[in-house]
Amino acid sequence: CDSSQDEFDPTCSDEEIRRKAFRHSSAEALRYQTIGNSFIRDRYVSEYAKRRARGRCQLCGSLAPFTDQYGHPYLESHHVIWLADGGSDSVDNVVALCPNCHRKMHSLNLEEDVQTLLRIVSSMN
Repeated sequence: CDSSQDEFDPTCSDEEIRRKAFRHSSAEALRYQTIGNSFIRDRYVSEYAKRRARGRCQLCGSLAPFTDQYGHPYLESHHVIWLADGGSDSVDNVVALCPNCHRKMHSLNLEEDVQTLLRIVSSMN
């Protein structure tokens, strides 16, 4: 870890990360403005995927970690083939994942997980 750099380096030791965290701490976070494109997703497609999953993550198989304000199992809808990559907003491309698996898909997007989800969704419709 090059301690002279302020650019983030994930290879830093725990102590170096701690030292930099204290040095970089501030009472008010910096703001910035972004301009971008977003996709309008159909709420019925999302809700159908969640109900079809019956309270279980379609990747790891675990029960939803908690219930939402309506008492429904909390799962997040996920487009197996991302909309940004040309995927469709359809029941054939949307699954319900626990928050951990959803983050995993957006962090790693492992091909084996994508194939697993595609097999699952194709067998459910």
